[in-house]
Amino acid sequence: MPQPGVVPTRIDRQGSDPSEAAAVRAGWQLVDAYERLSVAAARKVFGREVDAWRAYAEDTAIELVQSGSGSWSESRLSVNNRLRYRRMMDFARAGDRVVDVGFGKGVLAAHLVKGVGVASYHGIDIVDSHLADATRLFEANGLADAPITLEMGDLYELTRDEVAATGADLVICCEVLEHVPDAELALRTLAEALPAGADLIFSVPLIGRLENVWGHVSVFGVARLKDMLEGAGLYTHHVEPLSNVWTLVVASRDPGPSRRVREAGGRPPTRVEVPLSTSYDFVDVVSFDIVPAPGSADSVTVEEAGDTRVACRFIASGGVRFPAKGLESLRLAFSFGECHGVDQLVVTARAEGVETCRWTWSPRDAADLRDQLAVKVRPGEADTRFVSGPHQDVAATDEVEVSVVLAEGGTASFDLRASLLA
Repeated sequence: MPQPGVVPTRIDRQGSDPSEAAAVRAGWQLVDAYERLSVAAARKVFGREVDAWRAYAEDTAIELVQSGSGSWSESRLSVNNRLRYRRMMDFARAGDRVVDVGFGKGVLAAHLVKGVGVASYHGIDIVDSHLADATRLFEANGLADAPITLEMGDLYELTRDEVAATGADLVICCEVLEHVPDAELALRTLAEALPAGADLIFSVPLIGRLENVWGHVSVFGVARLKDMLEGAGLYTHHVEPLSNVWTLVVASRDPGPSRRVREAGGRPPTRVEVPLSTSYDFVDVVSFDIVPAPGSADSVTVEEAGDTRVACRFIASGGVRFPAKGLESLRLAFSFGECHGVDQLVVTARAEGVETCRWTWSPRDAADLRDQLAVKVRPGEADTRFVSGPHQDVAATDEVEVSVVLAEGGTASFDLRASLLA
């Protein structure tokens, strides 16, 4: 029986084109990364890319005027939804015949007809009031005579004959699957209704997003979505996290590469990355700069053991320090000698005497302090031993201290080297 957290080895169902398959795998990994982060953490990591996509949507948005009923207005369309409609436009093509399962208030229909020039749009929805709302929106935006048809319909009753009768080559089902009682059956129904050569685009909320929305009855992670697609007999041609809110998938029953994906539009290749580091070279701390910390002269002996190495011996708790011109990352190499009663090793960065960051390590036993140990610490991160505390104004760091906390009667000795990325 599988153990919790243990994933059995499985082979992904993928299309026949290696380049497309590699892009899809990368897309799934990116979605997984978003979902394993909180909304705020994903924003911190991916925010510049998300902002670039939102700017692209704003720059290329089509303008719709408010419907006569006041039920919807462009001013209330969030930046996230603007991007979602923009991406639907990117994957749709002029001349497409579209079937949209869940047409809502008709906003996507208006975007596809006015912004893309699809040949026809047929929408179904289960909410009666949406039909009147969408009709008013079309009339307000000069689309009363557009090739748009709407009807009340249930996703679970959709058939291939019904979809084929519209001539559809694109089926859309966005923000629907999280509302239905059996999402697996819903996706299988959509797959079985796809005419030969037609593509399916659907989206669902990322895990951790929109879960406080009444009417959303389930969540969709990467593992579930892959199982759903495989169970529906679909091949994934494209997947992406959308605006830190949704997962967007393009799929079909054809394993061959997707022309729709290959020809899809997207944001300009504006570079969004900013340097993670302002420095690129580690600088060794010279041995004569490593001296006992204030108050440690009676407990610590420091002797030069080479140009960049010192021998440190502690007979009581204390530390050694060395100057630093800022701190982005710190490498330390310990060569331990006789050590016992070591409760903790602490690395502290300071600026004019004020702590900017601290890393601590509590060895489990003497075996942890044996032979060679090389570590790298960076503010806000932990290596396999040292754990970072809060950090602030680390760029102003002017001093680093490496200290040892000993139990009564404990001693420690080690050679030490230090190197700074500052």
